[in-house]
Amino acid sequence: MRSPKFRLLGLAVAPLIFLSACGDDTSTDDASQSSAPGDDAAATSLAPNGTADDVTLTEADVDGTTVPALELGKTPLAVGETSIQEIEAGEGEPATAEQDVELKYLAVNGTTGEEILTTFPTDETVSMSLANPNLLPGFLNSLEGTKPGQSFIIAMSPEDAFGTQGNMQLGIGPNDTVVFYVEVVGATTPLTQAEGEEVEPVEGLPTVEADGTSPATVTIPEGEDPPTELVVQPLIKGEGEEIQAGQQVRMQYTGVQWSDGEQFDTSLQEGRDAFETVIGQGQVIQGWDEGLVGQTVGSRVLLVIPPELAYGDAQEGGPGAELKDETLVFVVDILKAQ
Repeated sequence: MRSPKFRLLGLAVAPLIFLSACGDDTSTDDASQSSAPGDDAAATSLAPNGTADDVTLTEADVDGTTVPALELGKTPLAVGETSIQEIEAGEGEPATAEQDVELKYLAVNGTTGEEILTTFPTDETVSMSLANPNLLPGFLNSLEGTKPGQSFIIAMSPEDAFGTQGNMQLGIGPNDTVVFYVEVVGATTPLTQAEGEEVEPVEGLPTVEADGTSPATVTIPEGEDPPTELVVQPLIKGEGEEIQAGQQVRMQYTGVQWSDGEQFDTSLQEGRDAFETVIGQGQVIQGWDEGLVGQTVGSRVLLVIPPELAYGDAQEGGPGAELKDETLVFVVDILKAQ
């Protein structure tokens, strides 16, 4: 089982508004702590007094752009059970539990009536993996079966949102109902392993046996000194988009030590999901940031990372300290970037 100290490889960065506070990749940051600061209403239990039908979809002007807005029929609005008000039905194939749903959204705190986040002014979309157990239960229970073009208002109970911990970073208290307006753009089936053209192995580098479903077997070349500079070698060249710095990337990976070939970490374990993080912005070790930007979705990439680009600066007793002097070898399958 992977040691928690190796979580420093990155942070789960699905938008915080979609992540449950009990998700293990978010439990260490302040966004998953108890209540909104200075919000007395959030500290007091609210008796249920409404449903999603008490919310009206309206419009607002943001810098000359007309965007959706929500008007609460009562403030505070508290729901005992999550409820949905259908706006548009949508058409096409319904999303399945294995797919990623792309959507636009607006979120409002039901207790205060204040807007939390919205994607509409910039016309951005976000992608939510229905296979991610760390998504808010209210979304896990409502997005499966949705269709492109479908829109709805969901009044999410505290239990189905952030529960007793709330979300301080978003100003959501432990008893706050969260109200969303959602427009479904579509759904896609993500890659589960690398797909593309195999690349001829390079002599002198570690050899790799990988099936994409279990940890890769990495053999360190006997008698070879570790490289002193970062090595980035595609093993499979994917046909997807090229990764840009700042994108959220989904991956499966295995990591071993050059010194003895011992595996110290892998995402390909029973009960674990594919790993997601932002690349190119310091949320992972430098060798990942430098090595994965510019690679393509669908690729399987061999990274050989010298200590100074890995955990060479780790403090004794801190995260990564056991790997401080190690050259690390990773086999990474790039499954998605957004």
